[in-house]
Amino acid sequence: MRAVADYINGNEEAKNGDDLREIRVRRDSPLMGTRDAFLELKNNLCDQIMRQLEPSIDMSQRSHVRPYVHDRLDALLEERGIVLNRSEKRQLLEAIVADLLNSQM
Repeated sequence: MRAVADYINGNEEAKNGDDLREIRVRRDSPLMGTRDAFLELKNNLCDQIMRQLEPSIDMSQRSHVRPYVHDRLDALLEERGIVLNRSEKRQLLEAIVADLLNSQM
């Protein structure tokens, strides 16, 4: 009888573990379409910043690229009327800087 109880409890623990894993995945996943919208915005802004890039910017130096992108990002978001919270803006900034630095390699 004890073996059956252990087996049942083991299954319950596995089921609970699966439930928790599913909750974590749902919590960590962006809402449907949110990630696509972020990527589309990032790609559009990155392309626009690349087209407007000043020749004096050393693209091999993150310390040169980041402040330039920060200033341009502020202006572009304002032009488009896009309001982001601080965390979203920082995430967008870092993603654009990473793309620009990776494109120069």
